[in-house]
Amino acid sequence: MSSFTSEHIIRKMFETFTDFSTSLEQLKTFLTPDYRQIVDGRTLTLDDFLTHAHALREALQSLEITIERIVCQEDRAATVHVARAIHPSGHISRIRVIAFFEIKDGRIALVDELTHVLEGTTEDTALGSLQ
Repeated sequence: MSSFTSEHIIRKMFETFTDFSTSLEQLKTFLTPDYRQIVDGRTLTLDDFLTHAHALREALQSLEITIERIVCQEDRAATVHVARAIHPSGHISRIRVIAFFEIKDGRIALVDELTHVLEGTTEDTALGSLQ
Protein backbone atom coordinates (compact mmCIF):
# COMPACT_ATOMS: atom_id res chain seq x y z
CA MET A 1 0.00 0.00 0.00
CA SER A 2 2.96 2.35 0.46
CA SER A 3 2.94 3.39 -3.21
CA PHE A 4 -0.53 4.92 -2.84
CA THR A 5 -1.10 8.55 -1.99
CA SER A 6 -2.43 9.62 1.39
CA GLU A 7 -5.69 10.64 -0.27
CA HIS A 8 -6.09 7.21 -1.87
CA ILE A 9 -5.39 5.43 1.43
CA ILE A 10 -7.96 7.58 3.29
CA ARG A 11 -10.62 7.17 0.60
CA LYS A 12 -10.14 3.37 0.45
CA MET A 13 -10.20 3.12 4.26
CA PHE A 14 -13.50 5.07 4.38
CA GLU A 15 -14.89 2.84 1.61
CA THR A 16 -13.99 -0.28 3.60
CA PHE A 17 -15.14 1.22 6.92
CA THR A 18 -18.62 2.00 5.53
CA ASP A 19 -19.04 -1.28 3.63
CA PHE A 20 -20.53 -3.43 6.37
CA SER A 21 -19.96 -6.57 4.28
CA THR A 22 -16.17 -6.23 4.61
CA SER A 23 -14.33 -7.87 7.47
CA LEU A 24 -12.64 -6.03 10.31
CA GLU A 25 -9.43 -7.75 9.16
CA GLN A 26 -9.74 -5.90 5.82
CA LEU A 27 -10.18 -2.64 7.71
CA LYS A 28 -7.14 -3.42 9.85
CA THR A 29 -4.90 -3.50 6.73
CA PHE A 30 -5.22 0.30 6.45
CA LEU A 31 -3.99 0.94 10.01
CA THR A 32 -0.63 0.64 11.75
CA PRO A 33 -0.33 -1.73 14.75
CA ASP A 34 0.26 1.32 17.00
CA TYR A 35 -2.73 3.20 15.51
CA ARG A 36 -4.29 5.90 17.67
CA GLN A 37 -7.54 7.77 17.10
CA ILE A 38 -8.48 10.78 19.16
CA VAL A 39 -12.19 11.56 18.95
CA ASP A 40 -13.31 14.72 20.74
CA GLY A 41 -10.47 14.22 23.24
CA ARG A 42 -11.00 10.47 23.80
CA THR A 43 -8.14 8.22 22.65
CA LEU A 44 -8.82 4.88 20.97
CA THR A 45 -6.19 2.19 20.31
CA LEU A 46 -6.32 -0.09 17.27
CA ASP A 47 -8.33 -2.65 19.25
CA ASP A 48 -10.68 0.08 20.51
CA PHE A 49 -11.17 1.30 16.93
CA LEU A 50 -11.99 -2.21 15.69
CA THR A 51 -14.47 -2.58 18.58
CA HIS A 52 -15.91 0.81 17.51
CA ALA A 53 -16.27 -0.36 13.90
CA HIS A 54 -17.99 -3.56 15.04
CA ALA A 55 -20.34 -1.61 17.35
CA LEU A 56 -21.34 0.71 14.49
CA ARG A 57 -22.08 -2.29 12.26
CA GLU A 58 -24.28 -3.74 15.00
CA ALA A 59 -26.07 -0.45 15.80
CA LEU A 60 -26.61 0.96 12.30
CA GLN A 61 -28.38 -0.07 9.13
CA SER A 62 -25.84 1.80 7.01
CA LEU A 63 -23.14 4.45 7.10
CA GLU A 64 -21.97 6.80 4.36
CA ILE A 65 -19.03 9.18 4.48
CA THR A 66 -18.80 12.13 2.12
CA ILE A 67 -15.48 13.94 1.97
CA GLU A 68 -16.17 17.64 1.48
CA ARG A 69 -12.54 18.75 1.61
CA ILE A 70 -9.23 16.93 1.68
CA VAL A 71 -5.73 18.38 1.84
CA CYS A 72 -2.68 16.13 1.65
CA GLN A 73 0.98 16.93 2.18
CA GLU A 74 3.46 14.05 2.16
CA ASP A 75 2.55 11.80 5.12
CA ARG A 76 -0.13 14.07 6.57
CA ALA A 77 -3.68 14.85 5.51
CA ALA A 78 -6.74 16.68 6.74
CA THR A 79 -10.38 16.17 5.86
CA VAL A 80 -13.70 17.75 6.47
CA HIS A 81 -16.22 14.97 6.00
CA VAL A 82 -19.83 14.20 6.86
CA ALA A 83 -20.89 10.83 8.20
CA ARG A 84 -24.52 9.94 7.49
CA ALA A 85 -25.77 7.08 9.64
CA ILE A 86 -29.10 5.34 9.15
CA HIS A 87 -30.37 3.52 12.23
CA PRO A 88 -32.62 0.43 11.97
CA SER A 89 -35.50 2.62 13.17
CA GLY A 90 -35.03 4.88 10.14
CA HIS A 91 -33.58 7.69 12.28
CA ILE A 92 -30.85 9.56 10.39
CA SER A 93 -27.78 11.09 12.00
CA ARG A 94 -25.46 13.46 10.18
CA ILE A 95 -22.15 14.27 11.81
CA ARG A 96 -19.56 16.71 10.48
CA VAL A 97 -16.00 15.64 11.21
CA ILE A 98 -12.80 17.63 10.97
CA ALA A 99 -9.91 15.17 10.98
CA PHE A 100 -6.12 15.24 10.84
CA PHE A 101 -4.33 12.08 9.62
CA GLU A 102 -0.75 10.87 9.88
CA ILE A 103 0.34 8.15 7.44
CA LYS A 104 3.27 5.83 8.16
CA ASP A 105 4.55 3.22 5.68
CA GLY A 106 1.36 3.44 3.61
CA ARG A 107 -0.97 2.99 6.59
CA ILE A 108 -2.89 5.38 8.82
CA ALA A 109 -1.07 5.79 12.15
CA LEU A 110 -3.09 8.61 13.72
CA VAL A 111 -6.47 10.27 13.32
CA ASP A 112 -7.26 13.29 15.48
CA GLU A 113 -10.83 14.44 14.97
CA LEU A 114 -13.53 16.73 16.23
CA THR A 115 -17.18 15.93 15.59
CA HIS A 116 -20.31 18.06 15.40
CA VAL A 117 -23.83 16.68 15.09
CA LEU A 118 -25.65 18.37 12.19
CA GLU A 119 -28.78 16.23 12.36
CA GLY A 120 -29.90 13.84 15.07
CA THR A 121 -30.21 13.63 18.82
CA THR A 122 -27.83 14.29 21.69
CA GLU A 123 -27.12 10.54 21.82
CA ASP A 124 -25.61 10.83 18.34
CA THR A 125 -22.65 12.74 19.78
CA ALA A 126 -21.33 9.36 21.04
CA LEU A 127 -21.35 7.72 17.57
CA GLY A 128 -17.77 8.86 16.89
CA SER A 129 -16.40 6.65 19.66
CA LEU A 130 -19.22 4.14 20.18
CA GLN A 131 -18.02 0.91 21.80
